[in-house]
Amino acid sequence: MSLNHSAAFQGGQMLIRLFYSAFVFLNLVTASFGGPACKAHPGFSVIDASHPLTDIMPRDGRPAMAAIRDLGVETIIRYYDNVAETLPCKTLVPEETRAILQAGFSVLAVFQHNNDNPMTFVTPGRGTLDAQRAIELALANGQPSGSAIYFGVDGVDGALQSANYEFAKSGGSEISQARQATLKSSMGAGSFRKHQAFYDIYREEAVTLFGGTAGKHGPRDILPYIDTYFQDIQTIFTNFGNQTGIRYKIGGYGGGLVCEHLLAKGMVTYCWLSQSKGLAGYETFEASQKWVMRQELTTVCNGWKFGTGGDFQFDFNTVNPRTPDFGQWNTQVDYAVPFSRPLKRGGVGCYAWRD
Repeated sequence: MSLNHSAAFQGGQMLIRLFYSAFVFLNLVTASFGGPACKAHPGFSVIDASHPLTDIMPRDGRPAMAAIRDLGVETIIRYYDNVAETLPCKTLVPEETRAILQAGFSVLAVFQHNNDNPMTFVTPGRGTLDAQRAIELALANGQPSGSAIYFGVDGVDGALQSANYEFAKSGGSEISQARQATLKSSMGAGSFRKHQAFYDIYREEAVTLFGGTAGKHGPRDILPYIDTYFQDIQTIFTNFGNQTGIRYKIGGYGGGLVCEHLLAKGMVTYCWLSQSKGLAGYETFEASQKWVMRQELTTVCNGWKFGTGGDFQFDFNTVNPRTPDFGQWNTQVDYAVPFSRPLKRGGVGCYAWRD
């Protein structure tokens, strides 16, 4: 089962800048804390976490996995990502999958690599690359045929709205020093850098990328690029299934507008509603009951540590009782397929595996 992971991003200066911005602009819709307390809650049977659960320390004398079970958790969502991860130790690896399944949980995988950045979707070929990497990791982790891989689209519509607002506030010019100071104070330096990176692209390329008039774009103007991204994923998944008999379903993770759009066009089987209530269409889609899971604000377990430091944090999720099967899996298949392990950063050793 050979997968081609090479692609050439060409097309001149604009495309180079688009590709570069995908690494600079990580997240305009930042994670929101203040979620449910770190204890069991009725209906919250799924958690998503961006750090290996095999790195969590015991809690009150209980082994980590048993303590997670005490929270009422049945399914654990972990991430697939590129080799150069957006966060150290974000990628699910086979040893962690095995530990999660042996502890009695089911697993769900979501692919994210700057998937909250509009430039990810504008860049030609990204859907193909992401689909190929997702399949590579699915095989490495023993993900069975018939289960799902979700792909994040969280906040790209909101980022476009923010760029339009900035265009109006700054009169289509660079952000003034005075306004930069205000935004850095209110948003934080990191979030401001991401905001500015996309705004600078938008200010120069808005009409080329989105048509119409600069400063007059709305959340729906990003949808054609999202369509192309998921069409590329569908093509890769379909071809792979035809060649191997291994067929993965496609899920989406995002706001209400995006979820409604993807489901209506038949591009995903499932859609997971993100915690970002400020994104377009949240209330309408939530009321529609078409979501398979609804994400809560981030929970921080103060004092319950990772082995590499920091408090254990995750997001609880409510499962829609109409869709108890949302693509999760509880068995691990040995496909005996090698894969490219994530790159370690600065000696970080938080994975279950050791060199």
